[in-house]
Parts: sequence; C-alpha cells; structure tokens
Amino acid sequence: MCTVVVRVDPGSAWPVTVLALRDESPERPWDPPAAWWPDRDPDLRGVRDRSAGGAWLAASDRAGLAVVLNRAEPVTSVDGTWTTRGVVPVDAVADDLLPGHDGTLPTTRAFNLVRATAEGASVLTWDGEQVRTTDLGPGVHMVTHGAADDPAAPRIGRWLEAFRAVDAPAGPPVLGPFDELRTVDSGGDAGDGWGGWFGVLAESAALPSDHPDAILRDVHEAEGHMTTLSIVAAAIAPGRTVMQHARLTEPGRLDGSVELHRA
Repeated sequence: MCTVVVRVDPGSAWPVTVLALRDESPERPWDPPAAWWPDRDPDLRGVRDRSAGGAWLAASDRAGLAVVLNRAEPVTSVDGTWTTRGVVPVDAVADDLLPGHDGTLPTTRAFNLVRATAEGASVLTWDGEQVRTTDLGPGVHMVTHGAADDPAAPRIGRWLEAFRAVDAPAGPPVLGPFDELRTVDSGGDAGDGWGGWFGVLAESAALPSDHPDAILRDVHEAEGHMTTLSIVAAAIAPGRTVMQHARLTEPGRLDGSVELHRA
C-alpha cells in the first residue's frame, strides 16, 4: 500500500507540498511522469500504469495533482471485473471529475484519492459502500490504506509525528529525491526546504522492508508481492505544479541507484 505525506499552508506561495511513495507489484510495467494522455489534456502528465493505461499519480499546472492509493475493503462486481483505479487521478486532473460527482458509485476496487490543488487538499475515499471526502486542514498529514492521520495504521502511528516535528517543505524541490537523500546523508542542506522530510524518510529506511512500520516496503501480502517502486516530491501553486520523480532500481531500498525525472 502506498504512502503520501501532505503539507497544507493556505495563503502561502506554494499552498500544498506532497511526498508520495508508490507500492506496486514489481512485475507490473509502468512509465515515469510524462504527457501520456495528450487526447485528454496536453498539459496532463503522470506516472502511467502500462498494463491498464491509467495513472498512479497525475498532475497539471492548471489542476494540481491527484494520487490514488489502494484500500483493502472488498468491492462486489456484477460480472467479476472492475474498472482500473488508474482512471481516477486522470479524470480528476484532466476534467475535474471526482468519483461520485454524478451520484453513481465507482466501478473500481476500493481506494483513497489524495487531491491537491492551490486551494488545498482532500482525501476522497471509496470503501465499496460509499464515497466520502475528508478535507485536510492546515498542517502536515499522512495517508496510507485507511483514514488520513489514523494512528492505528502502523506507518502513520510511527512516522506522522516525526514528519510534523521537522520543517515542512514550503516550495518545489530543486533536487531529485535521491539527491535530496544523499545531501541529507552527508549532513548537507539542498536549501529547498525538503531536507526535513527526506531526513525522516532516510531514518525510516533503517527498518526492515517487511516491518509493519516501514515506509520503504517489500512485502508478500494477500494480493501478492508489493514493493516501493518510486518516489515523487511535488509542490502546487496557482497555475503551477512542479514534480521530481525517482524510480528505485532496487525496489524497496534507498541504497541502490535511481532513475530521475523532472516533470
């Protein structure tokens, strides 16, 4: 299950900053952020799921950012099939369409959708029975497979207060995630305000990747082998969304090399 950390500061130059880590099967093909959906919106870019054609994370300068996280609740299907959850962030960013907007229930499996714009951030939840939205107020928040900021979720219970205890990033990342981590490891400061969050992420990497509290994960669960594949650092301002993305070449580990992409 993925992990997203969000800072909300209304009225600031960059009202929302996001650190997102994607957990997925290492066997499922995917592509780094690019303009994969020009027919939907030429400004739309995101991390594409090559198998189903949707996105884990999608963003544009006009509409901010949306990222989908799997939930575990069962969802019934009349014919035994479901729409890919990857359509949800694409629809949100390309057309400002959120699940349930027309009164119909999603035909996907359960999910959390973190939606971040220059106006703020929220979590839209589909649990198989209802769609509900939770606004994220000013401050730092953490989302995994359940309710936002839920201390009963192991990663949130272990790390949310650590993210809140450090200075949160107030603008776009200058360096890619791995360069940020190397700067933190060497005792330096990139000067872009992201050192605190990446310092917490580096601290969390000391845990075994199959530990319940681990943010960097490599686990075998009921749905199969799931591991952390990539990291996105992003900032959203009116008319501008900046992302830095890193693909982990050793899934679930920060000590391998990465492929960097700026979008």
